[in-house]
Amino acid sequence: MTIKKLIYFIFLLFLSNISAQETNQSLEKPSDGKSLVYFVRSNSAGFTLNFRVYDKEKFLKALSYGEYLIYECDPGQHLFWAASENRDFVEADLEPNKVYIIDVEGQMGAFIAGVSLSPFKPTDKGNRKDLYKIVKKETKILFKDLVIESDVDRVENIKKSLEKYIQLKEKKSSKIEILTKDMYFENADKPN
Repeated sequence: MTIKKLIYFIFLLFLSNISAQETNQSLEKPSDGKSLVYFVRSNSAGFTLNFRVYDKEKFLKALSYGEYLIYECDPGQHLFWAASENRDFVEADLEPNKVYIIDVEGQMGAFIAGVSLSPFKPTDKGNRKDLYKIVKKETKILFKDLVIESDVDRVENIKKSLEKYIQLKEKKSSKIEILTKDMYFENADKPN
């Protein structure tokens, strides 16, 4: 083997290691027996607005564009929802020791941007591609690090939002998204 071929071979080996490192990303793992939910913003619609995210009656965060929230919780049934000009809901059934992703998407609204919640599917290449970009570039926020201030106005908002959810549920509305146990993610690797 000539020196040129050896240098070229080493160079190719070096490039393959770099590309492998850039395409593999791990997700945070939940504490033993817990579940993790990532709330991400995959589109820039309503980028100037913060969408308020909840787990039933618990306020989690006003999520800004360019950041994602990691929320550790007990496994089982959850009602996640977000508020803006409208309210949008996801019924979730979470497995212990698993990681789930919910997209908090901005939508066109009448006066300000509306919000839509969409669970990511691990079998959807577009969802995996969005997750890869978000984890790589956006700011990570851990729920346990947040200081949540008491807000009297939130109590009324929560009450009205849960009433809206009950109305939608009674009408068997298709507006309520479902996150099933098998929709968990193992990593945030770049899809092939």
